Amino acid sequence: MSVVIVGGVVWRMIGWRVIALSMGLYSLVYLFERLTWTTKAKERALKKQFVDYATEKLQMIVSFTSSNCSHQVQQEIASTFARLCQQVDVTQRDLENEISRLTTKIQQLETVQSSSKSLRHKATDLERQLESFTSQYLQPRN
Repeated sequence: MSVVIVGGVVWRMIGWRVIALSMGLYSLVYLFERLTWTTKAKERALKKQFVDYATEKLQMIVSFTSSNCSHQVQQEIASTFARLCQQVDVTQRDLENEISRLTTKIQQLETVQSSSKSLRHKATDLERQLESFTSQYLQPRN
């Protein structure tokens, strides 16, 4: 009942020509859509839907794969870092041992050097004493 009343009011306000023109345009658009909705159009629509679906799934796969690769790279970096730290520790220990060995050798050389200085001073003193003795007692007599 309300449709009839509203329809009557619209008929009076707009007029039958505008309503007929609107119905004609709507019919033309419907007819155009109906005629263009061929097998080819259905195929294009299906392909577009498939492409959209495949794109979404591929993006999910790419995201999943990149996440896995990122995790694997992080693990590889962590293991490489651990090996490098271990190698640094071994090298540091070796260097400390080498430094200790060289320090001991340096101390021995310093001891030998101080002994040689002492002996050189004694030798110099002995040489002076010998020259003094020679000049005092062993001078040739003329």
